[in-house]
Amino acid sequence: MGPRLLAPYVVGAAALMLAGCGGGSGEGLDSNGRPIVPGSGGGGALTADFESIQDHVFTPVCTVCHAGGAAPQGLRLDAVNSYAMLVGVSSNEVSSVLRVAPGRPDDSYLIQKLEGSAAFGARMPLGGPYLDTETIATIRQWISAGAMPSAAAPPPQRLSLAGNAQGGADPTVARARQEMGP
Repeated sequence: MGPRLLAPYVVGAAALMLAGCGGGSGEGLDSNGRPIVPGSGGGGALTADFESIQDHVFTPVCTVCHAGGAAPQGLRLDAVNSYAMLVGVSSNEVSSVLRVAPGRPDDSYLIQKLEGSAAFGARMPLGGPYLDTETIATIRQWISAGAMPSAAAPPPQRLSLAGNAQGGADPTVARARQEMGP
């Protein structure tokens, strides 16, 4: 099949992908581009902590596309997966840039995508309406403050294969090594 014959199929596939994720529908945003939180009754304003951003932005706006096994770039932004897939993780599109670089919002791919300044790919949410500057400023503030998982919880601890702070092997790693055998 030549390139001319493939063109309609490629265009059709792209249209289906956009329609499937709701790109441009505005779902989850009010007329000003602010996230709508079901049942909030106007209360519970967006604050610069991860839980609030998850509840006000990632879940109602981003998971229209970024959920399940077919999530673009494998980036699932549902409440179970989003923190681990964002903070300190390299972008699939530009691997030299972290999706969220704690303390450095200008160097965070998430901010670049939301503001439309990323070197690769489209501004998010795909096709708009886009988040308002106040919402993006709140996400920037969370990243500037260290991108903690929630207002009350410390960041998750990462396992070390080298050992723990007391000089011994991490018990979880040691147990896994025993189970795997030589």
